[in-house]
Amino acid sequence: MNRIMVVDDEAIQRRVLGKMIREYLPGCEVVEASNGKTALDIVQTAAFDVIFTDIKMPIMDGFDFIEHMKKLSTATRIIILSSYRYFEYAQRALRLGAFDYVLKPVKEESIGLLLDKVRESIEKEKRVSPEEISREQFHISMNAYYGHLLGEWVQNGVSAAKFQELEQQYSLEPSGAVIITRIEDNTPGDLYPEGLDDIRGAMPGMLVSMLSSENRVVSFFASNPKLTMISVMTAKRPDEVITGAVLAALEEYGQRLSDNYQLSFAIGVSNVRADLFREASVCYNEALDAADSRYFLGGDRVVTHGSVSGRIAPLHYDFHKDEELFKEYIRTDKADLLLKHTDDLFRRFLENGLPYREQWLKSIIQLVLHIAPVIKGFVSDEAYTSVLREAENSLTACASFKECQEQFLEILRGFMKMMHNSRGRKHAEVIEKCVNYIEEHYTGDISLEHAASLLYFSPNYLSMIFKSHLGVSFTKYLSEIRLEKAVQLLGDIDMKVYEIAGKVGFKDEKYFHRVFKAKYGLTPDEYRKKNALPLSPS
Repeated sequence: MNRIMVVDDEAIQRRVLGKMIREYLPGCEVVEASNGKTALDIVQTAAFDVIFTDIKMPIMDGFDFIEHMKKLSTATRIIILSSYRYFEYAQRALRLGAFDYVLKPVKEESIGLLLDKVRESIEKEKRVSPEEISREQFHISMNAYYGHLLGEWVQNGVSAAKFQELEQQYSLEPSGAVIITRIEDNTPGDLYPEGLDDIRGAMPGMLVSMLSSENRVVSFFASNPKLTMISVMTAKRPDEVITGAVLAALEEYGQRLSDNYQLSFAIGVSNVRADLFREASVCYNEALDAADSRYFLGGDRVVTHGSVSGRIAPLHYDFHKDEELFKEYIRTDKADLLLKHTDDLFRRFLENGLPYREQWLKSIIQLVLHIAPVIKGFVSDEAYTSVLREAENSLTACASFKECQEQFLEILRGFMKMMHNSRGRKHAEVIEKCVNYIEEHYTGDISLEHAASLLYFSPNYLSMIFKSHLGVSFTKYLSEIRLEKAVQLLGDIDMKVYEIAGKVGFKDEKYFHRVFKAKYGLTPDEYRKKNALPLSPS
């Protein structure tokens, strides 16, 4: 594709869309026009592969522009820019011969997908007759239109007029429920991107084949990265919608999906509503919650909202105590306690019900991020950032609560291994940093606790390795440094002893006298009077 036009009366919209197209197709020329009349004038002088056009524009709107364009060029693909507010215009535009449409605000991934579809259409046109392409493209476009309309209905609700359009298109009955079929594996490997198209194409027909002819079901796909199919099942009476036979068929459907594609699927079923038109969005959210619950429950692929509604609850948990325990087990190389506490923690998470899945994932990732500083002093900044990124990705990719627990434990064991492998070298570096810190700040009010926080250690652990490397405690070493500095200052006869005490970090002059005499056998005044070189410790 060499030349594309963007027609929109809003300059910002034109520029944003033009920028997206240029970034996706660097070699493509992108021309802008503010209305249909200006666009037609431009088309008279140059051919375009694709034209993106808004509907609501001054001077000449999108409908008139499409009609004129079809007389000038049947090869140019016209893509409608539409908003939900004017969503019904998209159907009319498709009937006039538009290639497809994209909803505002425009997203980069939508533009990329549409341009790829245009490229495929152009290539196919070289092999297939124009009549066949036209019929197929119209069918695809209308399916996309009704798919968007179904999605808007179940997720946000639609007007009575739009629902009547759906009702007529799919012969919907008044009572119904929503069913969610979702792939649980976040990293299905070779299935992306080609394999998902095969699964997407097979799922609706497979579901219908599992159900009896009396079950009226319409399926479409959610516009998100994961493979999620939304199905609306309707019947004349509520008791005819989700029966025991339907649940058994759904279980068999889930089993067949897993067998065919070697992936994990979750199927969530909402409660039945007598007036599905008004309560479709409630059913949709119930089906999502039910599908999410399978992550925690495991076992059967089919989960009904009625079976879990009393157990779903927001997560309220204070991680602070667990963070500190995990850090201590990692520091002290206690793998058995690490395993036991992980088992206890994950068991406690489910004692008060089933948390919302997204909330749970955010919480467990935050817990890992709060434990991670335990290794910060043992790895480079680059390695530390990489470890955190990999930990977050691996937890997000887990298909079940059990798998998440195993991955969480593996991450903490990895922390322990990193610390174990570099402990000796890093301990020496930490002590060096600590000594430098004392040298630079001995005059101030410093403490073991503050030094430990700066070095990402617990005070007890820092105290232990400090004494192991230098043979004295942190407090003793700090006192020795201060006394050595005091001896140097005693040579200045203009400074009073109490001034020297304060200058080297001793707040209490009496305490300064006591520790000075304990080390040198003389009081500071006696030491000064002797005007001698520093004495050896007594």
